[in-house]
Amino acid sequence: MSATPTLKSALFVDFDNVYSGLRRLDVAYAEAFASDPLRWLNWVTTQLAMPLAPEAPVQRRILVRRCYLNPVMYQRFRFGFSKAGFEIIDCPPMTSAGKTSTDIHMVLDMVDVLQSPTHYDEFIVFSADADFTPLLRKLRRDDRRTTIFAAGATSASYDASSDLIIDPDAFVSEALGFGDEDSTPTAPPDFESLLSQAEALIWSVMDKSSEPIMLPALTRILATQVPGLTDSRWAGRGTFTGFLRDLTLDPLRIDRENNWLYDPRRVRHAGGIEAPRMGRNDTAAAPALVPPPTGAGVSPTATQADIRAQIERLLIEAVASSARPVAVARLAHLVRQQVPGIEADWLGHGTFKRLLETLHPQGVEISWSHLGGHALDPQRHNPDFLSQSAATAGDLPSRDPRWPQVAPMLQVANMPAMPGYKYRAVLLALSTALAEGPYALAHTSKRIHDLCLDAHVSVSRPDIHALLRALLFNGFDPTTAPSGFDDLVATTCGVALAACEREGMGISDADRATLLDWMVSERPGT
Repeated sequence: MSATPTLKSALFVDFDNVYSGLRRLDVAYAEAFASDPLRWLNWVTTQLAMPLAPEAPVQRRILVRRCYLNPVMYQRFRFGFSKAGFEIIDCPPMTSAGKTSTDIHMVLDMVDVLQSPTHYDEFIVFSADADFTPLLRKLRRDDRRTTIFAAGATSASYDASSDLIIDPDAFVSEALGFGDEDSTPTAPPDFESLLSQAEALIWSVMDKSSEPIMLPALTRILATQVPGLTDSRWAGRGTFTGFLRDLTLDPLRIDRENNWLYDPRRVRHAGGIEAPRMGRNDTAAAPALVPPPTGAGVSPTATQADIRAQIERLLIEAVASSARPVAVARLAHLVRQQVPGIEADWLGHGTFKRLLETLHPQGVEISWSHLGGHALDPQRHNPDFLSQSAATAGDLPSRDPRWPQVAPMLQVANMPAMPGYKYRAVLLALSTALAEGPYALAHTSKRIHDLCLDAHVSVSRPDIHALLRALLFNGFDPTTAPSGFDDLVATTCGVALAACEREGMGISDADRATLLDWMVSERPGT
């Protein structure tokens, strides 16, 4: 019996960054992290998901353990990390403002480990410092897996450059042992529905673009337009990359070096090398089911009726072989593959949609109600698969006409995708909770949840935690900052707008007004 293969890992902890970030959430979290590193280290070793989840079981071995610590401020925590087997690198203040050289020490050490004779498969970085982004990209180019834990605000590029992001709530509850026994159970999300919606959206985006789609942009598109996707930890896959692997996207390809998704038949690949293309007369890569149309007409050996019958069979086979409804945009791609040149006029109908409306594939129904349309088998697929997902995801903010304007601003600030009236309810409840007594994350979030329920507004505890975390990580101090409702609205809008500015997003006065209006919205119908 062969031994379980191992994932050789190297762990680098920016102690000051993590400790101060956790302290913003709750002093107890920071103390637990600093005082008992052996506990959370065991969780990372035995329970944390693997980056780019392998097909076979793999055991993580953390061969390098390094902690970068300011001895002037945090000398008292040294023993715990020594006991947990960490090498401790002292990084004392270098300036009067307390700036240390932690980041340069970590970068040099990671490059040194990368060049070591031992092949380290995974680099784990505990820091929210976006300065590590170029290093993460270098590690990816060298085919190393990267895992990050950020107890603070991060940039979109930093997140997108890692293969696995450790969820702060999971780290606090599972690794540090602060379980939330009072959390309200929620219905499990319909993962298959989320996958169907994501597939349809990706195919719709790719079908409209002749250029590659950058993965960070694709991440934001999916997170903002498929409600419940990020809350479900990417449909249970844990990471965005693992999620993409389970989608039906062939022949689309992911270019890890350039960090984009592309269609090899339509665009140039990296480095100026021509990617394989499917021309109208190129039948080598994918033989046509029927002789391809030539010019504006049809081959003499195949009538339009023949081609229509072949397309119907193609649709039947595609739906029959799929475990979930098939995006219409993907069907259009399959038809273009099998009948090169058909997109010139779609047999006289102008668009694939109009052609599809004239076809009658047996056992296949077409629904145009969501995300560009789906083809499904009503005997095997749930005809209500999208509305079922909406029910598990709660209210759909995307139904609000302001959502396309607001969604990017919330997403870039890592704020939850909630309807405006829920933001209003949470901020009102937060104002009340802070007026009643001192702040403590677990107690305050539970109080917010209860106050929202009293106001007949149901808000999930994960959404409450996500909003509080965004505020706290971006400088909001609940013990000293003004906590009236208007003050909290201004703070929340300020955090979102600052994140947009940090990411280089152009924000107009109209965008600012819409964001403010979103935060103070009343429930529809009240």
